Amino acid sequence: MGSEISLSRELLSPGSRVLCAVSGGADSVCLLHLVRLLPDVECLCAHYDHALREDSGEDARFVEALCAKWGVPFVTERGDVAARCRRTGESVETAARELRYEFLFRAAAELGADLIATAHNKTDNAETVLMHLARGSGLRGLCGIPERRGIIVRPLLHVSRADILACLDERGIPHREDPTNARDDCARNYARHHVLPAMEALHPGAAENIDRLTRSLTEDEAFLRSLAEEWLASQGEELSVPALLALPRPVAARALRLWTGADLTRERTEALLGLCRSGPSAQLDLPGMRVFRRYGVLTLTATEAEPLPSREIVPGTLLLPEAGLELVCTAHWPGEEIQTSFNIFSFSYDKICGKLTAARREPGDRMDLLGRTGTRSVKKLMMEARIPRARRDSIPVIRDGQGVLAIPGIGQSARAFPSPGEKFFTITFREIGEDREE
Repeated sequence: MGSEISLSRELLSPGSRVLCAVSGGADSVCLLHLVRLLPDVECLCAHYDHALREDSGEDARFVEALCAKWGVPFVTERGDVAARCRRTGESVETAARELRYEFLFRAAAELGADLIATAHNKTDNAETVLMHLARGSGLRGLCGIPERRGIIVRPLLHVSRADILACLDERGIPHREDPTNARDDCARNYARHHVLPAMEALHPGAAENIDRLTRSLTEDEAFLRSLAEEWLASQGEELSVPALLALPRPVAARALRLWTGADLTRERTEALLGLCRSGPSAQLDLPGMRVFRRYGVLTLTATEAEPLPSREIVPGTLLLPEAGLELVCTAHWPGEEIQTSFNIFSFSYDKICGKLTAARREPGDRMDLLGRTGTRSVKKLMMEARIPRARRDSIPVIRDGQGVLAIPGIGQSARAFPSPGEKFFTITFREIGEDREE
């Protein structure tokens, strides 16, 4: 029954400061309720208003009132999904997700949260697997939604929606339903309303069985990846073709993905393996890179991207044509909103040391990423962000006299982040020629 729901404590370690993403729906309200009851975890709440319905503000007010009743710190933000869709050409679902996660990462950094918890559940996971299956996904896609990705955790991932609803009903906890969830105008809703119920009718317990499958496949994927990582550790920047071809194909394919730093499709992975089996000298072009085979060795070079020269940052707009980006530096006065996301960074004037520049990465670069503990190498951060190796020298790195301050697509250092009441400035990265909403 719902009262027996327990959160995955492997994801919520004692002493954690957890920011719960709460829409106001049953799943996220249940998540917030259960996290706030944990005696050794600090619970915070964030709500993002996508402004896609006229009454969307009522969801924010509902969550705020719930947090006030439960004594949970609350933060909210209203976005403009439609404007982003016009600017980027993304679907409504994609634009909403990107804006929501940008807000959640920014809120986590400002509140000092260690983790961001979302309320994905067993039903969501089954729907995701079915959609991936229909698209012809490989093993990674059939693993479903990961329990953890960086600081994002999903403590309800293996709990059914029926148990979530029972939990709220037994405890008299209200929630709101988004009426757009009843429509069939997106793939996930269609899978939820038609495909999964049909599978349950065919074989009761289908969602439970799919969940069990994802756990097993996740273990298999982790094992295969570890074998690929172990083999790559024995190689240098170049790969031995005979040694690669001696690997089992699943390990070789994963080694090539890790080596290129790109999320290669099945077709491109097969093309790379075909290159290894071709004549003594051949090459293959991939987005942003070119792979050469010279007899028994694979090498990788950049094609479209050029290394960035060092440029000084001053207030105004700075073009970075090698990266296809423009950088906008804007001053702000104390009391104005402090922003940070994957592409917007805020810095205190008083905490900057010397000249500010945008340049390519340098060997040994490290950064104390905001929202995490300790310093990490820039190389490792770029690998985790899946930036292809051949493009890493064209990614702008913002630094002052003391070291790295920010990298677009990754985040900013905690060192120069402004405190309330300080004068600060923002650096915003945009694609060159991108339309901007005022």
